Amino acid sequence: MELKHIDEEAKALIRQILRSHGYRLLAIADIRGHGMKFLPGLDEKRRCVEEMRFDQTVLREMDRVYRAIDGDDLPTDVLEKIERVTYPESRLELAACLAFTGRAAVVAARSFVDSASGELAAIARTVLDAPCDAREEEERLFVEFSKEETHRPQAEQYWSRWIAASILSFGRPGTSGDRRVVELGLRSKSSSDVVRDFLDEVEPLRTASELRLPPLTGFGVELPEDLRVRFATGGL
Repeated sequence: MELKHIDEEAKALIRQILRSHGYRLLAIADIRGHGMKFLPGLDEKRRCVEEMRFDQTVLREMDRVYRAIDGDDLPTDVLEKIERVTYPESRLELAACLAFTGRAAVVAARSFVDSASGELAAIARTVLDAPCDAREEEERLFVEFSKEETHRPQAEQYWSRWIAASILSFGRPGTSGDRRVVELGLRSKSSSDVVRDFLDEVEPLRTASELRLPPLTGFGVELPEDLRVRFATGGL
């Protein structure tokens, strides 16, 4: 599906996809910049800067595609949402944020790697081919922090906040737009299935962290029906 040959419906859906993922990248860039003050060592700061540069590379490619299908300026078009971003308040909350949102980015990218849009597929492959060392280090820090019993209530708050933010980044399940992106082959899975994959993928982290959690239905996110039933009584 070449950009110059797609119809207006497909263009609108791709623009929405790019706005959603562009917002996530810009939000994480702001969070990394804010979180730099929590990083004590030069190696940590250098790794953070490298991650920001990679995200900017992906964002520039998204903006190029966005403009090619009659979008304006992608960062400007999501600016209002960026102003509502909340920021981590400690090094360990930064670890939770970057660990879970990083996992969410990978899970989301997998659903686009076979997209009928060559441009979306190429962006997805760029994300999937990136080194995961930085994210794995954040996961390790969070698990170590959470294993200390006195830290567990705080760790559960961090988990709830950033798991919810990650789920929201996948879009609302069951909408007409969600159905159409799958029907047109722009994405291989529905939002519900992407959420399901993400929750399955973070479950080993929850087990390693020894966390008990409130019901997912209390996170302020809209879950697919089977997940609302599965997670209605608490925990994962």
